[in-house]
Amino acid sequence: MSSRLLRVRRKINSKRPKFLRHETWKKKTFQNNPKWRKPRGKDNKMRMKRSGKQPLVSVGYRGPKEVRGTHASGLKEIIVSTPEQVNGLENVIVRIDATVGNKKKIEIVKKAVNANLKIANPSITYAKVNSIEEYESISPISKHIKKLIVPLSLESEERMEIVRKAEDAGIEVEE
Repeated sequence: MSSRLLRVRRKINSKRPKFLRHETWKKKTFQNNPKWRKPRGKDNKMRMKRSGKQPLVSVGYRGPKEVRGTHASGLKEIIVSTPEQVNGLENVIVRIDATVGNKKKIEIVKKAVNANLKIANPSITYAKVNSIEEYESISPISKHIKKLIVPLSLESEERMEIVRKAEDAGIEVEE
């Protein structure tokens, strides 16, 4: 995607107003739930597009077709829910589906890192490790892991080595 299109997109986005629901400034319930709703009242000034009232959502505020639906970096964003979907992707940003569990998310992040893809939401809340080999397999994605769980049932030497390596990588360890 050309840099000219990205500049146009930024310019349009900066001029695009924040579309507020009618009377959000008056009612607390609307302030907590700022979703857009079209005004439908018979004498509604906002619906009639009177001056001084909030702008109404319309087609004229839409961005250029070439940059519509792209990530802020200019790359196309693809939602992935299985590790197999990462195969063969190039020049895209991977967004992991919200319904994906932790175990599968680790596999997806591993494949994306190996394929040199950018990941929009890479943070992994925890990873469970039962051996040094398992820790070595997740070490390339250690910067995305927040917490490492090491069971107490492991041998003390092996367990201490995993904990030491994890702390060196800056990962919080839990038992």
